[in-house]
Amino acid sequence: MGKLLSLFVGVVMAAEVSSGVAQYVHLPQEVSDGMVVCSSTSGYNLCQTGYDPNMTGVVTLSPAVAFGEATPSAGMIPMVSNGKAYVLVSGENGAITAGDFITSSTQTGVAVKAMKSGYVLGTAAEPFSGTSVDQKDTILVNIGVRPAVLTGGASNNLIEMVKQGMESAFLTPLSSMRYIVAGILVILSVGYGLAHFGKLAKSGVEAVGRNPLASRAIQLSVLFNVVLTVGIIGVGVIIAYLVLSL
Repeated sequence: MGKLLSLFVGVVMAAEVSSGVAQYVHLPQEVSDGMVVCSSTSGYNLCQTGYDPNMTGVVTLSPAVAFGEATPSAGMIPMVSNGKAYVLVSGENGAITAGDFITSSTQTGVAVKAMKSGYVLGTAAEPFSGTSVDQKDTILVNIGVRPAVLTGGASNNLIEMVKQGMESAFLTPLSSMRYIVAGILVILSVGYGLAHFGKLAKSGVEAVGRNPLASRAIQLSVLFNVVLTVGIIGVGVIIAYLVLSL
């Protein structure tokens, strides 16, 4: 007789249950409540990559409602993909406040505070005070896997902005377009500024050679144009930052 599949609805009266509807999925690994699950062509596994675009949901061993097999076989674990659920987090990226984006990490199945743009698991519904990788706890999270853009680091670190731009292929088309437009603006402003400065420096040297007595006025003119060039580059960078902040 083949395996009988039926609808299983379990209502659990417990202090910490999710408000999302769980489904049973096969997880070959040993799991704990709140671990982050990723999907692949080979099935479901615990996430072990930061900002993993394959995040699917969270292990919830005491779901309020679950759909699946009436008698789950070994390895069938309830997983919540939407709604609120308790997620296992660590303090690897610092303390978490309500509203912070939460994402996967290199710790198997453990989530952390998101520090840059990329795919997130959802947003924290309550704080977590841990500040080290060894400090772990479960906190309530509004589950909703999606790409998110965090621009705070980009304004302080150009290298980080470029790195995030290279990762924009994993974001939504709108997010990718922001990085592309911002990159073009920065390149054009820096290129124009350097080209403008090169011409001014060359003409200034030639002018001093032709008229040494006017060298003071020529130097002041070159200095003014240097400031103008820096201003042009600065305006381009500011506009690029505003584009990322939209």
